[in-house]
Amino acid sequence: MVLTDPMDLLDPALERMFLGIAHALFMNRLHLLRLTEVVRLGIQPSQEEGYMDIPPQLDLELNEQAINYVLTCLPEQFHDSIRRVQASWMRPA
Repeated sequence: MVLTDPMDLLDPALERMFLGIAHALFMNRLHLLRLTEVVRLGIQPSQEEGYMDIPPQLDLELNEQAINYVLTCLPEQFHDSIRRVQASWMRPA
């Protein structure tokens, strides 16, 4: 049997734990990036819902920056697993 992914050797529970840590890092970094942009751009709450919305194109860029941060923080052997699940992380907050 040829293993193509080093994560295949990892217990599924441990893989879920590491992906959970990666997700927490992603959310924390994304929140920080969004808050920074709210302050930098002087975004005010909307009259209808009270949300401070980031422009959609900028939000996509912030999501990608947050993913890159997570990939930088974790060993390369986790990158494929993170890339597999990142789409589920990139949803409106």
